[in-house]
Amino acid sequence: IILILLVMVSLKSQKRLAAEVLKCGRKRVWMDPNEVEQIGQANSRVFVRKLIKDGLIMKRKQKVHSRARARLHLEAKRKGNHTGAGKRRGTLESRMPTKILWVRRQRVLRRLLRKYREAKKIDRTLYHKFYLASKGNQFKNRTVLIEAIFKEKTKKVETQKLEAQQDARRQKNLELRKKRAEKQQKL
Repeated sequence: IILILLVMVSLKSQKRLAAEVLKCGRKRVWMDPNEVEQIGQANSRVFVRKLIKDGLIMKRKQKVHSRARARLHLEAKRKGNHTGAGKRRGTLESRMPTKILWVRRQRVLRRLLRKYREAKKIDRTLYHKFYLASKGNQFKNRTVLIEAIFKEKTKKVETQKLEAQQDARRQKNLELRKKRAEKQQKL
């Protein structure tokens, strides 16, 4: 036992130097167990580089840290598994704040209104009306807003039609009155 202890050389400093030269941790440094004496004599970085070149000291491969299971789990979560009440830490508000949802919705609605105004689909007054209505939480999403705009436009068209009809009637009535007045004057 004593002989074995005498033969065993401390390779702590060599390991440290090798780790620095190989640019890795000490755990990754491999030293040839058959060439302990030769490695033990290495007392400088130059000597260590020579040993590395000779293949007595090598850098071990990094251990594989597989993400296969993590990927599978994420895939399952995308399908909706592992997302029940038992997996939730934190309130609904802290998980997805209502303010963030509100801001997102407002931005979507306002973007749509701006697009419609620039495309001349709605005029300034309609834009302003719907802008304030969306701010007042009247529209749940884009589709509801688009439907509301469509309804408003159709209503506007109908009112314009009715007004045009009324104008036509007024004109007709005026002409009839004039004709009657002319007839009465002749008699």
